[in-house]
Amino acid sequence: MAGMGIPQIPSVAGTTAPLPVTSISLGSSHKKSWWRRVAPCLAFLAAFSTAMALLLIWSEAAALRRQAFDANMTRDYILTSVSMDNPQLVAYIREVQFKKTTHQDTHNVSETPDEKTLVTLLQGKRNGVYLEYINRPGAVLTTSWLEAKYGWRGVLVLTDFRSFFEVRRSNRNPLTRVLHACLSTDKDTKEITYHQESEVRVTKLGEGPNSLIFSDEGPPTARLKCFPLYSVLLAYNQTTIDYLNLDSTDVSDIQVLDTIPWENVQINFITIRWSNHHTEADFKALLEKLSARKYRFIQPMEPGKLIFMYSRVKK
Repeated sequence: MAGMGIPQIPSVAGTTAPLPVTSISLGSSHKKSWWRRVAPCLAFLAAFSTAMALLLIWSEAAALRRQAFDANMTRDYILTSVSMDNPQLVAYIREVQFKKTTHQDTHNVSETPDEKTLVTLLQGKRNGVYLEYINRPGAVLTTSWLEAKYGWRGVLVLTDFRSFFEVRRSNRNPLTRVLHACLSTDKDTKEITYHQESEVRVTKLGEGPNSLIFSDEGPPTARLKCFPLYSVLLAYNQTTIDYLNLDSTDVSDIQVLDTIPWENVQINFITIRWSNHHTEADFKALLEKLSARKYRFIQPMEPGKLIFMYSRVKK
């Protein structure tokens, strides 16, 4: 027994002890817990940044669209290459712009001084034809009585959108057409920015012969088409009419007469709104212009209206 060796236990100091398992588990759990707390914040920041970037892009795009819209609303578009008798233009006015009345409202009419004068001068003519241009809101139409009592028909050119809708609902002659537009002061068709107010003098912008400016109060601006008078008459298939009424507060609307090809058009009576904004020189020039076209001035029955009669009118 004494010769047998006793086995030795390896010294603990000579061995490398492994790391405790509990230490690794605690570190991994701590990292996962930290990520769970931070991840929602990072997701919110990413979503917020994306939303703000999209909002900024949308705002810039909206600003550009608004600038383009404002530029369009202050720019006149003129069809200089389109003649007044262009068949496509005439068809467009007739088929698209002309509106019939809907007979939804009964329109009570009373005879105006202009109508009384016309009835007297034309000896109660029936089935006459007219073109009435109203370029001021709230103006009284001077053809309602002629339609109701004498069977007249014609074209009503109205710049005020409220008057346009009121007339469209009325029970006027089924052959009458209503046009929401203005008459061009030259021979070109235009689209303009228009802002109308009652009893305000109209002045022109530096660019665009039909551009109008007013004060900031009143109805908002709108886009409005302006057609030559001759084009409107062709669209109505009528170049001989009994009565033309130019009822406008715009002093430049007298120039509508300069666009008429008088060799192709006959107008028996012309009435023109005359205001304090017109000068004595304007009146003399108008007399000379219409006298050269064989028109005779008649003393009006209504203040502020001038009446001219074609000297060879057939009664």
